[in-house]
Amino acid sequence: MNFKKALLPFTISSLLLGAPAVTAADEEAAAQVERISVTGSRIKRVDMEGASPVISITAADMELSGFSTVSDVLRNSTLNSFGSFGGASNNGYSSQAQVALRGADPRQTLVLIDGVRLTKSPVSGGSANLNMIPTAAIERIDILTDGASAVYGSDAVAGVINVILKRDYEGAEFSAKVEAPDTIDGGDSQRFTLTAGGSSENSSFVFAWEHYKEEQVLYSDLPYAKAQLKEEGLDPRYIDNWHGISSTGRALEQWSNGWVTQSFNQENNCDVYNGQGSGTFVGPLTRLSDESYSICGYDWTQAAQVLPETRRDSIMANFTYSLTEDTTMFVRGMWMNQNTLDISAGDPAWFPVDDALPARTITTSDGTTLNLTPVEAGGWFGYRMNSAGDRTADHNDNSLDLAIGLDGSFGDVYWDLSANYARYDAFTWGTNYTSTPQLSSSVGGFDADGVWQGWDPRDPESRPPASVSANFDKYRRSSQTAVRGGLQFDVAELPAGAMSTYIGASHARETYYSKIDAQAEAGNVSGGNGGSGGIGSRTITAAFAELAIPVIEGMEVKLAGRFDDYSDFGSTFNPQANISYRPVESLLLRASVGTGFQAPLLTDLYSDVVRGYDDDEADLIGCYRAGISIEECDYRTAYWASSGGNPDLEPEESDNTNFGIVWQFSDGWSISADYWTLDVEGRVDTIDHELIQIMQIQIWETEGPNVPISERLPGVDILYRGDNVDEIISPLTNAGVRESAGLDMTLNGKFDFDAAGSIDFDLNWSHMVTFKTSFINEAGGIELGQDELGDVYRPQDRINANITWSMDDHAINLYSYYISSQEDSYVDDNGEKQIFDSLDSFTGHNLTYTYNAPWDATISLAALNVLDEDTPRRTDSPREPVLSLYDVRGRVFTLNYTQRF
Repeated sequence: MNFKKALLPFTISSLLLGAPAVTAADEEAAAQVERISVTGSRIKRVDMEGASPVISITAADMELSGFSTVSDVLRNSTLNSFGSFGGASNNGYSSQAQVALRGADPRQTLVLIDGVRLTKSPVSGGSANLNMIPTAAIERIDILTDGASAVYGSDAVAGVINVILKRDYEGAEFSAKVEAPDTIDGGDSQRFTLTAGGSSENSSFVFAWEHYKEEQVLYSDLPYAKAQLKEEGLDPRYIDNWHGISSTGRALEQWSNGWVTQSFNQENNCDVYNGQGSGTFVGPLTRLSDESYSICGYDWTQAAQVLPETRRDSIMANFTYSLTEDTTMFVRGMWMNQNTLDISAGDPAWFPVDDALPARTITTSDGTTLNLTPVEAGGWFGYRMNSAGDRTADHNDNSLDLAIGLDGSFGDVYWDLSANYARYDAFTWGTNYTSTPQLSSSVGGFDADGVWQGWDPRDPESRPPASVSANFDKYRRSSQTAVRGGLQFDVAELPAGAMSTYIGASHARETYYSKIDAQAEAGNVSGGNGGSGGIGSRTITAAFAELAIPVIEGMEVKLAGRFDDYSDFGSTFNPQANISYRPVESLLLRASVGTGFQAPLLTDLYSDVVRGYDDDEADLIGCYRAGISIEECDYRTAYWASSGGNPDLEPEESDNTNFGIVWQFSDGWSISADYWTLDVEGRVDTIDHELIQIMQIQIWETEGPNVPISERLPGVDILYRGDNVDEIISPLTNAGVRESAGLDMTLNGKFDFDAAGSIDFDLNWSHMVTFKTSFINEAGGIELGQDELGDVYRPQDRINANITWSMDDHAINLYSYYISSQEDSYVDDNGEKQIFDSLDSFTGHNLTYTYNAPWDATISLAALNVLDEDTPRRTDSPREPVLSLYDVRGRVFTLNYTQRF
């Protein structure tokens, strides 16, 4: 990159001099928390600002907002521009919660604990799980909204979140908090915490315990998401008119009937199946396009969750001890356990029967007579396996984080040395999935005496045998071990002040393991999701430095550089330059420019290769070699297709800039504005098979007939059978580009009314200016697409405002949040804009009352979404909740009691 080359001589100079000062938190120099963490607080005074924009959220701020978890606080930040995943059910990731600063990928936001990187979740593979951070242990959360790979290394592309844990606490307190949604049955939660600590002349100790539990929310709990007609007045006989009713309930298809779907019994009686497991059968239903169609539809909304049932327990202990007057030791341990019960409706299985099933007349236990539809050999059953039980993924996540360190000084030199070990284990016990090889063979028949033996899917009182059920189990693990240390000292005394420097080094090892049940991996289990992520490890050795140069009074230049050497892909160097200038005491100008990188994930490098056979695919290569253009190509063929990890991946690389101003325009009032850009190239992604063929043809046209696509995209290849495609190898590859920019603004201040109390005001506004991602065009080239801002899931503006009135022992806080509208559209042949999907703008309000009681207790009452505003839903799927942007529980009442001792 040109910027790297331009800044390299300056950074090398700073390294030779002894390089950068510890003005930003570096997990690689973890010793004294206050010196290494991303420091600062919510922006209130100019003299608390630096060259990089930092927003700080204290434990008190979190409580005033009304939110109960770290995930809720960060995901509702304006800096989480496009929203992020927060634990929705039915996807294999329900135990996870992520944050994505500035619209970037979640894996491009680095999460630290006391300046040390939090172990990546082995479930997501590339991002931290916010659910594994206990609220009770937090002193504050610092958010650095600038690229910082020059300080932190990989992942700090879009910014850094540094969770500062409590280190100094005197006394003890117990807290209990309950949440209860007002308009739905599920979603209640309870949180209990205990914090205790003390200190002596030479030591201090803090202990925190937290237990959190949240109940499930079913689709049927949400009035708009439960099974119902898509619009009022539609004919309920037609399955096309229903939301939440699956056609895979009880359905039969066979050749002799022209493959027209029919019911299991001649009476078309669907009510008889409602005693089998969860959910409800509806019908008989037919189709608008084919009234001979007849099925028993299945209401899956009564069994499937929107949000899972969750339980979390955590313990944190932090101990510091002054070994000498100049040397301090710290030891920190944190253990977290989370159990997430993710329930989906029974597996919608389709399977053939090997032998014909003759017509039968049966009488059920309640006296209903049924004439069972005869089934010919080779006929197919559509059978909702609710009679075998709902699919249940019992996720168990455990995380252990240990750190020990020393820091001190000798003369004017400050030093630190630390080590940490962290491990994250995730085991999923998946039950009530379906063993597909067992389905057909498990269907029974008549014995020699004419008595039916075994399972008859048509019979409402016949259950599938136990052999049909299968597990979909997963075990995933990630770990990191690291040692780091550094020195801080003054290099020279300049007219404007001391030029200080910090130099440090680190060595780390990361491991990753991900495997699923062998039968599931072989494709013999249906109803589950996800495959083995593979096995891999690597070591990272780094050297990093910073140099702070006071140029003139009020102006400081900071240079930073970091060299990382990875055992898998090689090395990378990333520089950064910052400048801050205070022409007058009340005004701060700041700017930064730097580069960053996202190391290839271990799961992206080493995940298992999946190979399958694709039928009826386009053979553009065959057309090209036959002299037929791509536009006129109608060749169809079958070929092998392989996908998975790619050991040839390179890092994603980024360029970032930030230009900001902070102005204290009145006593106690300040405003800030930061304009930023973030460009990423070499994004890891998969490429469509047709586009791979187009790229190969373009390479032949421009670079020669013997140049394979692997020359441009390492790991991607095409194998041939004569002039035709035999196999396309399409693992993950570095093929994407993204350009983004935005403006972050804050306004903070306070009104003092003497006897009437005071009002604190805090406004945060994030406005995205541009967001473009690349695609592969018809010529096989990589091209930036149109601006995606304002598209669905791409809101351009997010605004949060806090207004707190406090007087004596009372406080009332109004936390308001706004997300702008979004729409997807196209321009028709007449040049007119046509909107085909949209989300309305949304404004919500959380209202909190806090009373500090004279018996050393605090009582808080809150109402989240106090006006019970309906959260927006997409116009093209109005029955589906939008979980990445909104809390779908409606109005939620909370009560929190804290007793101090």
